[in-house]
Amino acid sequence: MHPKAKSLGQGALTVALCATLVNAFAEGDVKRGEYLAKAAGCVGCHTEEKKDAVPFAGGRALKTPFGTFYGPNITPHPQAGIGRWTEADFMRAMREGKRPDGRNYFPAFPYPSFTNITDRDLRDLWAYLRALPPNARANQEHDLWFIFGWRFLVTFWKWFFFTPGPFTNIQGLTDIANRGAYLVQALGHCGECHTPRNFLGGPRSSRFLAGGKGPDGKGTPNLTPTGLKKRRPAAQRTCAGLFKAPTFGFRAGCCNRSRRR
Repeated sequence: MHPKAKSLGQGALTVALCATLVNAFAEGDVKRGEYLAKAAGCVGCHTEEKKDAVPFAGGRALKTPFGTFYGPNITPHPQAGIGRWTEADFMRAMREGKRPDGRNYFPAFPYPSFTNITDRDLRDLWAYLRALPPNARANQEHDLWFIFGWRFLVTFWKWFFFTPGPFTNIQGLTDIANRGAYLVQALGHCGECHTPRNFLGGPRSSRFLAGGKGPDGKGTPNLTPTGLKKRRPAAQRTCAGLFKAPTFGFRAGCCNRSRRR
C-alpha cells in the first residue's frame, strides 16, 4: 500500500474510533447510572412508603414547615413520568432547578446540591432513568401553606441560597478527599438534611453538616469532625457500616437511624 494511502487509512480509523467513544459518552452508561442513582439515594424520595411500592414511581411525602411535598414519578412514562423530557430538560432540572416549562422547582428537590454533579454523571443518571420500566402512577400535588406554593418566589430564594455549577476539586485535598467531597456535596447531598436552615429554608453555610432536620422534622446528627469525635465508637462503626451497605442511600435519614440505635 502506498505510504500516503496507509496514513490516510489510519487517520480515518482514528477518527472513527474517536467518534464512537464520543457517541458512547454522550449517550450515557446505564450501569454506571444505576450506581450513581444509588449513591444519590434517588429511590428514597421517589418511592411511596408502602408495601410493594414501585421504585421511582413517586409518592413519598416529605413534611416540612412550608407544607408537604410529594416526590414525583421519574420513570419514563410519557404522561405520568418524565418520558417526554429531553436530556436537556433533565440537565436543566438538575443544574438550574427549572422545569421543562421554565418555572422553578421548589428546593425540596435538592438541586442546590445536585447542581454540583458533573455532566458525565448527569448523562449516566439520565441513561439509567430512561432504562427504567415506565409506570403510570399519577403525581400528587404538593400541599403547601399559602404563598409557599408560588413558584416565582423561588427566584428570590435562589438569589440568596443557590449557586449553580458542577463541582470543582478543592485545592490542597488529595484525590480521595476530593472524591469524598464530591459525594458529600453533590451526589449524596448530605448537607440538605445535615445542615441547619434559617426561617426561609436556606442552609446556614457557616454550620455546614453541623446537624439539622431531615424529612418529617426529625433531627439529623452533626457530621463535622467535632461532631463525629463526640459519637460513641459503636455509633461510629454503625454509621461507617451504613455507608458501606449495598442499600445505602435508598432511604432518607440513614445516619439518623444510626444515631437512634
